[in-house]
Amino acid sequence: MNLRLKKRPPALLVVLIILMILALLAHFQAAPLTFIDQALTTPLQAIVTPTKTFLMRLISVIAKPAMAVLYAVVLSGALWYFQHRAAAIWVLVSFGIGGVTSWLLKFIVARPRPTSHVLLPENGYSFPSGHVFSAVMILSLVYFIFARPLPRLWQRLASLIAIGLWLGLVVASRVYLGAHYPSDTIAALLLGYLWLHIALWLHRHYYAWLQVHLAHTLPEMRHANRNK
Repeated sequence: MNLRLKKRPPALLVVLIILMILALLAHFQAAPLTFIDQALTTPLQAIVTPTKTFLMRLISVIAKPAMAVLYAVVLSGALWYFQHRAAAIWVLVSFGIGGVTSWLLKFIVARPRPTSHVLLPENGYSFPSGHVFSAVMILSLVYFIFARPLPRLWQRLASLIAIGLWLGLVVASRVYLGAHYPSDTIAALLLGYLWLHIALWLHRHYYAWLQVHLAHTLPEMRHANRNK
């Protein structure tokens, strides 16, 4: 079994290659990608009702990148307040790396947004979906801080199912509202997968060091303030 695994290309490399191919196709607005996007978009936009549009708009507002920044700041602030300071810094650093990466990719690809069936006009470029990528970041951080340590398997599985359902709704809302092509949302999920491994790598290599460093630094700062 180990020999088989060695012959397979690493999952991260496969995801990176697929993301790069999608980015190139999106940048040049290649016909094959346009055809696939149209085929995937049609079922989601086939039925339009006021209630459905309201719900999709609400989901889109909750998942806005600007709201995700607020969620990240509140999460890191709460962690810092309750003495989980290494976790607070990890949240901010990981979220910041992801945000900058997504922003740079948008401007590198420079894909225009859809122009037909636009129920929610948006500014900026389309690839990748910032809403979907921000949702991946926030939900992943919340899961690894709060849900992953849960003792029971069913609790962790329920958390993952809830995350998957919410991500599905965010993806559907962005395509339904005409704010993104389906490939934009797929690219955001792939980018989220890569970002998650970077965030976990940071946690694995620097979290313990950061805890020790903060434990030594903060008491010294508090002692200095008392002497003043």
